[in-house]
Amino acid sequence: MADMTAHHAEGPANLAAVAEELYALVPGEFTKARNDRAAQLRAAGERELADAVKALPKPSAGAWLVNMIVRRMGEEIGQVLELGTALLQAQQELDAAQLRTLNTQRRRLTAAVVRQAVTVAAGLGQKVSPAVAEQAEATLHAAMTDAAAAAALRTGLLVAAMEAAGLGGVDLTGVVAVPDAMDHVPRAAEEPAATQAPAPRLTVVPDRTRLLAEAAEELEAARFVADTAARALRKAEGLVSRLEARGLQLRAELEELQRQIGERETMLQTVEDDLGEADEQREAAVDSHDQAQAAVAAAQHKLATLKRRR
Repeated sequence: MADMTAHHAEGPANLAAVAEELYALVPGEFTKARNDRAAQLRAAGERELADAVKALPKPSAGAWLVNMIVRRMGEEIGQVLELGTALLQAQQELDAAQLRTLNTQRRRLTAAVVRQAVTVAAGLGQKVSPAVAEQAEATLHAAMTDAAAAAALRTGLLVAAMEAAGLGGVDLTGVVAVPDAMDHVPRAAEEPAATQAPAPRLTVVPDRTRLLAEAAEELEAARFVADTAARALRKAEGLVSRLEARGLQLRAELEELQRQIGERETMLQTVEDDLGEADEQREAAVDSHDQAQAAVAAAQHKLATLKRRR
């Protein structure tokens, strides 16, 4: 069992550092090491930290296997997360062909990584059941579909396996031993070079069951793209219908305005014609008025002259 007193000798320990030591142990060593570490901290006067350490849960077998992969198979974890980034990008771009290809690679890569991890675990004296291997694969898959799950995976402090939940993300409740340490990255375990297996390069030949699963994954990806495209089509068709209706309304209003303009133009022409005639009549009336005024003036003058002669 690893020496759990080394960090204590260096000074006050934080919970993430202690958890890193504990979750690096094989399952059979965890409980005793955790209790011993809590007792050491309590004896050193760090009661709050001791209580927190004592409350750390033992990881499930699937969580332990994934924590071990993170510490001892860093290159493979890098491949897993890199492929997960490519998958998320293909989903955002609705690239059905790329999704099919990447989903096939994802299944093969996670299976290859877990098979290699089972071998590494055997070297540590730990037998991994098929059910636990499936939990580890599901956890790797979850980390490839959700950024928060990927961060949880990187901590190496998992206490429970994770599972992807479609478009709803991954539920991380109770998954990480120290939820406040999501940015924690554990030290890689030191392994003799001879025991290190090469990283898988997707050379696995899938069996019929896996081919069926991959076909189902492809169908799911195609349906996802088709459903998204259908929603976009319905939205576009609705917009087209609304714009067509608005266009027809505006065209009808324009035609009515043009009709009214035509009527007004006819009315204006009539008024202008009437105005011309009225101007002529006014000029004639002015001439008649002037003549009548002149006649009145002449008559007044004549009358005044006759009166003076009397």
